[in-house]
Amino acid sequence: MPLTIFWLVLLTGIVFFLFKRKRTGLIFGFLSILWLTLISFPFVPSILVRSLEDRFPPLIEISQIPKGRTIVILVLGGGRSEHENQSSSGRLTLDSLSRLSEGIRLYRLFPGSHLVFSGMSRGQTYSHAELLKQAAIGMGVKEKEISLLPTSENTRMEAFDFTNKFGTNNTLILVTDAIHMPRAMLLFRKAGQSPIPAPTNYLMKSQKKKYLSNWGPSTLNIVRMEYPLHEILGLIWAEIGVRRR
Repeated sequence: MPLTIFWLVLLTGIVFFLFKRKRTGLIFGFLSILWLTLISFPFVPSILVRSLEDRFPPLIEISQIPKGRTIVILVLGGGRSEHENQSSSGRLTLDSLSRLSEGIRLYRLFPGSHLVFSGMSRGQTYSHAELLKQAAIGMGVKEKEISLLPTSENTRMEAFDFTNKFGTNNTLILVTDAIHMPRAMLLFRKAGQSPIPAPTNYLMKSQKKKYLSNWGPSTLNIVRMEYPLHEILGLIWAEIGVRRR
């Protein structure tokens, strides 16, 4: 998306220039170079990423978790590999593995808790939720303490599918990437839940100002910029476009 914006602005400038609108073309050309500079250096991508990742702290202190209700730990679906000759955990992307490990960590901290995995099949033999389940069983989780949301296609569907299946009387711990957590929390609250956030898989793992030492342009910054742009657009859409299914 960041590079797509760059090329759209640049090509717009070229079109204006070819049609004798040289001043307008030069303005668009300047804007495209400015945009490329902003996304190539670490300052803007890092600030945007942190603005999303720092909204909810990691779930370290567990003494404040409400007692007396069933604790349900929902691990939202991520990515997977298509290589079916690999193990269940080997087929998960690093994002999915991070979410899974955090879910299992919390599951072991709360005896009697219940794990829920989500994610549809997208044409594969079995769903992403089933793949997470197989990987969790391989890591020592009891099968009877796992439930699935195997038809949820996106976060909005995960929120309403969970509510339809489990209601709103459980203590819900929500596990997803830190940068995705603001949008996930918004959608689950709109579905009637009051989730406890358990963010993981942080993009910015260093101290807040440490990235300033890596001041030069890098393709990593362009890749990193993709995430906050996607999430900011998702937050806007969640605010104006959520509807009950």
